[in-house]
Amino acid sequence: MKEYDMKSERNYGIDLLRLILMYMVCILHTLGQGGILNSCQTGTTAYRIYWLLEIFSYCAVDGFALISGYMVGAKHHKFDKLVDMWFQVVFYSLAITMILTLAGVNHSWNVLDMIKCALPVTFVKFWYFTAFFCTFLARPVLNKFLFSVDEKIARKAFLLMIVLFSFMGLFQDAFKVQAGYSALWLMVLYCIGVLARRTNIFAQKKTITLIIIWCFCILLTWGLRTFWGIEQLTSYISPTVLVSGLIMVIIFSRIQMRGTVIKKLSPLAFGIYLFQRNQVIWDNCIKDAFSFVAEENVVVGILYVFLFASLIFGAGTIVEFVRSRIAVAIKIPVLSRKIVDMVDHILEKTFMVLK
Repeated sequence: MKEYDMKSERNYGIDLLRLILMYMVCILHTLGQGGILNSCQTGTTAYRIYWLLEIFSYCAVDGFALISGYMVGAKHHKFDKLVDMWFQVVFYSLAITMILTLAGVNHSWNVLDMIKCALPVTFVKFWYFTAFFCTFLARPVLNKFLFSVDEKIARKAFLLMIVLFSFMGLFQDAFKVQAGYSALWLMVLYCIGVLARRTNIFAQKKTITLIIIWCFCILLTWGLRTFWGIEQLTSYISPTVLVSGLIMVIIFSRIQMRGTVIKKLSPLAFGIYLFQRNQVIWDNCIKDAFSFVAEENVVVGILYVFLFASLIFGAGTIVEFVRSRIAVAIKIPVLSRKIVDMVDHILEKTFMVLK
């Protein structure tokens, strides 16, 4: 069977989307962990407006996983990238926690916690990276199917995945996708992203049509939750959230632009997430820090949400930029390649012994 090939040249529209999605994640954390949603009285105008912002931003997490599939090419899998990311995660899990503890921001750190911070995947210090780690290792196997299957089967697989893991998940978590907080769900999104591009999903639809569908998904999810108290669609596995994320990926992939600045900023996006999800910053700095916004005038409150999300985004960008420069200076990428070569050698020797 002929292998399917997709071009994987740089798309600056997608680079821009990564930054927008990360800003949306900052909005999610400002509203949720920041305490604004919990401080709003159910049924009030403020409650409905802030939940509209929340649901508007909800597809950001799915969007990142969909991008990884939608923009992938049938190319060599670089495992040193995963090791690079592991060092990046350890920096935010261990180094930043140590710095903040020495600065007096954290008062409850102990030896056991230090060990857990040094093993962020094992102890799920960042749920998304733990799920991504497993997904990344599975991709070569997934790609054997995704890039070789004919288009007819690809279309069926695309629809079946959405039905089995998204629609069915609204009623019963039969496949243990854990509301989207799992490696399985990230694998599903990766596959959906690849298959969506392979089968040209929405390719014939005009951008304005896609925007209308996107708005409908958001308003339906928001209306059911805030007016009728139906919360099932407010989930990462929700069909409306999934479609919203996929539409954003497709729309931004169509954008033609030059991206000198965006090209430099886009790789910092993951670091912005890690920065705000550091256990000290998450629990001591963000938790309920913005709950007072619920008492403000709604217009002023919305401005506060964007302001605090911008501050989180900006602080994360600066820290990640500094970290990335340090990583290059101490040759972390070189070390990552050596680690991959060493592990590969060990696995080969182990396999020879087992033969």
